[in-house]
Formats: sequence, structure tokens, C-alpha cells
Amino acid sequence: MKRLEIDTRRGAGRPLVLAGLLVASLIITTVWYREGTGGPLHTLRTGLTAASQPFAVAGTWLATPFRGVGNWLSGVSVDQSDYRALKAQNLDLKQRLADLEEAKLENERIRQLVDFAEAQDLPTIGAHIIGRPTDSRQLSILIDRGTNSGLKVGDAVVAAGGLVGQVVEVTPWNARVRLITDPESGVAALVQRTRANGIVKGDLSGGLELDFVDKKTPPVVGDVVLTSGLGGVYPKGIVIGEVTAVASLSSDLYPVVSIASRVDIARIEEVLVLQAETTAAALPGGGE
Repeated sequence: MKRLEIDTRRGAGRPLVLAGLLVASLIITTVWYREGTGGPLHTLRTGLTAASQPFAVAGTWLATPFRGVGNWLSGVSVDQSDYRALKAQNLDLKQRLADLEEAKLENERIRQLVDFAEAQDLPTIGAHIIGRPTDSRQLSILIDRGTNSGLKVGDAVVAAGGLVGQVVEVTPWNARVRLITDPESGVAALVQRTRANGIVKGDLSGGLELDFVDKKTPPVVGDVVLTSGLGGVYPKGIVIGEVTAVASLSSDLYPVVSIASRVDIARIEEVLVLQAETTAAALPGGGE
């Protein structure tokens, strides 16, 4: 009972305390507004503010790293989504750049072929290479044009660098081209500088040799070798290659002349088929 009475007395005194605080607050507020800026209350407030300023600065300095971490964490999800979007956009731009570069290179190759065809002044059909030799024994390529495009057996095939070979098999949709590096091939040729005639054939190493050249007018390294036009299979004046070596013994009937083709079969992607008048009868043995 005594404890209950004490608690009751304590509870009864609280309204008096609240009333006292309210009256004091009203008095302080009234004095604050009635006194000037140099009054005691204003002076006390200024002093307390000045005294607490170092603590406020220290608190702000200590809280800055935590606020930065909080801002970073709050933006992680947004940054990750932005990163994924930018990465996808970057990949798309790279693909577009690669496509443009490929188109540029293809246009350049086609321009070279067109210039070559115009120089030959012959009707031509452009074709893409769709099959290449997989080893040194396979000396032919496959192109994506056939009889549906007007191709026929015996047509000459060239690239911007010069002579490639001759069509030996043809279907409605594609054709097989025997390369001039095939030992079974044979091209009537002449040395541009001396006008000496001979026959260019492939050798077993995949290179080219110029046979049957008169020893009185031997070619020298660097001479350009062209098609002579004899035999009617290949038009005259197509570049075959350049002389890289000449060897001749007194016992030899003809000098041994090595030639390097200007056409890199491993790299070309487009060719031209020359639609000159040809006959299949010239094909056996490959000679012209």
C-alpha cells in the first residue's frame, strides 16, 4: 500500500512540472522576441553554437566515408545494369565495325577485279571461291557459278593478280577450276621483255616452271611472263607471274626457269571467269 501511495504522489506531480515547463517556455520565447540581437538569450545561443561547431565538423568528416559507401551501394544495381547495357552496345558496335571493314575490303577486291576486266576488254562473270585445296595434291578450286550463269568447260579464270586457271568441270550451280600450278596444266606464254615463247606448267612442289624457252634469249630474274594467246584457250596478255630463278647447263636444251605466280590462292576470295570463245578440245593434256 505504501508503494502504491508513493507512485500516486509521483504521478500527481507530473502535471505541475509540465505546466511549469510550459510557462518557462512561454517566458523565454517572449523574452527572445522582445530583446534585441545583443540580448542575453541571443548571446547564450551564439556561444553554444560556437562551442559545438568543432564537434559538428568532426561528425561530418567522420560520416563522409560512410555516406559515400552508402551511395555506392545504393547505385550498384543501377551501375551493373548500365554496364551490361553498355557492354551489349559495345559488342554491337564492334560487329558493325567488322561488317563495315569486311564490306570495304570486299569492295576493294571487286574494284581491282573490275579494273582488271576492263583492261582485258572481255565479257566476264564474277564468282566467289567456295572450295580450296586442302593439301598440295589438290590443285583445283570450286567457284559458285555454273552453267546457269553461262559458264562452260574451258573458260579461263583470273584474279586481280593474274591468271588462276581454267574451268574443267561445270554443273548448273558451280564449277571446278584447275589451277595453273597443276602439273597437268599448260599455258602458252611469252616473256614480256624478250618476247620469247614457252609453256608454263606446274611443278611437283606447287610452283611454276617456264619450259621450252630458247637458250639464245634466256629470261632473267624479275622478268614478267604473260599469256601469249597461242592456241586460243587463254587471251593474250594476262599476267602469269615473274621469273624467280634461271638455271642452264651446256648440256640442257632449254634453261630451267622458275616462276612465282602473283595470285595467292590461299587468300583470294573472288575471281573472274573470262567468257572468250574456247573449246574443250584444248583441254586434254592441258596444253595450248
